[in-house]
Amino acid sequence: MEIYQISFILFQTFMIPVIFFSLIFYFVSIGSLFIKNPKFRFKLKKFKWPFVTIQIPVYNDPVAARCIETCMKLDYPKNRYEVIVADDSTDEKTREILDKYAKKYPIKLIRRGNRKGFKAGALNNALKYSKGEIVTVFDADFVPPKNFLKEVVKPFLVDERIAIVQTRMGFLNYDQNIITRFAASLLAAYHHCWLPLFNKVNSVFFCGTHGAIRRSVLEEVGGWNEENLTEDADLSVKILDKGYKNIYLSDMKVPGEVPFTLSGFIKQQSRWVYGQTQTFMGNWKRILFSKTLKLSQKLSIFFVTFGGITAPFVIGMTFFGQVALFTAPPKPVGFIDMLNFVKNFIITMGFLFMIWVAVFLKKGVISTKKMKVWKLMLSSIPLGLYLAFFNMIAFFKGIFGVPMIWHLTPKWGSISILEKFKSLFYWR
Repeated sequence: MEIYQISFILFQTFMIPVIFFSLIFYFVSIGSLFIKNPKFRFKLKKFKWPFVTIQIPVYNDPVAARCIETCMKLDYPKNRYEVIVADDSTDEKTREILDKYAKKYPIKLIRRGNRKGFKAGALNNALKYSKGEIVTVFDADFVPPKNFLKEVVKPFLVDERIAIVQTRMGFLNYDQNIITRFAASLLAAYHHCWLPLFNKVNSVFFCGTHGAIRRSVLEEVGGWNEENLTEDADLSVKILDKGYKNIYLSDMKVPGEVPFTLSGFIKQQSRWVYGQTQTFMGNWKRILFSKTLKLSQKLSIFFVTFGGITAPFVIGMTFFGQVALFTAPPKPVGFIDMLNFVKNFIITMGFLFMIWVAVFLKKGVISTKKMKVWKLMLSSIPLGLYLAFFNMIAFFKGIFGVPMIWHLTPKWGSISILEKFKSLFYWR
C-alpha cells in the first residue's frame, strides 16, 4: 500500500473516536442551555453559623496578600471563622510580605521544613491547626466576594449528606492576551456546561479552590492524597463513593487568575491531565465497580478522570490527516472535496461549539465586547492542537506512572503586589 492509502486509513481510524467525543461535547453544550441554574432555598430561621477555616496554600505567590485582605473583609461573623496561610514559599520576598500580613491581621501563618506532597501536603499540615467544621480553600490568586462564606455554608446546614460545595470561577485577567482568553474559555466551558450537568447527577468535582468541604468527611476519607497532583479530583471520587452529595453553586462567582504565558498554561493543563489520569489509575476499581455510585455518576467520573485519552486521538487524526493531504495523488479540488472538508470539520469540532456556548451564549466571561468570536475560534484551533500534544504526553505519563514535576504557575497579580511592597526590599 502507498503512504497515502495507509495514512488515509489511519486518519479515518483516529477520527472515529474524535467524532464520538465531539458529539458528547455537542450534546452537553446543547443540554446545558436547558439546565436551569439550581436554586438552593434555605428556610432556616434559627441556626448558629458553623465555625469555618479558610486555608490559603502559598508557594512563592506574593499575590496571596490580596487574597488575605479580601478574606479579612468577608461579612461572616468574625468570631466564626479563621484564616490559615499554609506557606511553603522558598522566595524571601513572598515570606517577608506574608510575615507583614501576619502582624497586620489575626491570621495563622504556618510553615513546614519541606514541600512533601506539594499543595496536598500543605493542606494536610494546615488541617492540624484548623478549628473549623467546614474547610474552605482558596488558591492564592482568588478574590472571594463578601458574601461567599454565608452562601457556601448554607447547604451544609440544610443537608448533613452534603460534603462539598463548589462555586463558579470568574476571571480577573481574561482579556490580558490570547493565552488568557483561551484558558478562560476552557474553564468557562467546564463551569458553564459540564458542572451544571454533573450537579444533576451528583458528580460534581471539587476544583481545588473557591469551594468548601465538610471537615468530618475530609477526615473520613483520609485527607488529601499527597501522591496525586490533582488531589481535589482524587478526594472528590472518594467522597462520592461514600455516598455523599457534592453540589455546585453556579450563581456564586469567585474571580481568580488564569495563566498569562503559554508555558504556564501548558504546564498547568498538563498537570491537570496527569493528575486526573492518576486519579483514574488509583481508583479504577472504585469508579467502575462501586456499589454506591450510580451509572450516571460512573460515566461522569470516568469522563473527567480518563478524559485525557481524547488527546492521542486528536493528535493522531491531525498528523495522519496532514500526511494524507500532502501525499494524495494530484487532482482538481471539487465541490465534493470541499463538502467533505466542511462535514469533517463540523463533526469533529464539538469542543469549539462548547466554547462558543459557554463564552457567548452563557456569557462565561465578564465581557465579550473585546473578544471577537472569530478571533477566539481561530486561535482555539492551533492552541488546542498544541495543548493536545502536551496533554497526550501527560496522559501516557499518568497511565504508566512516570513521575511528573510540579510547576508553579506564575500569577499576574504577584507583579503588582511586589511593586506595592518594593520598599520592603530596598536593601537588596
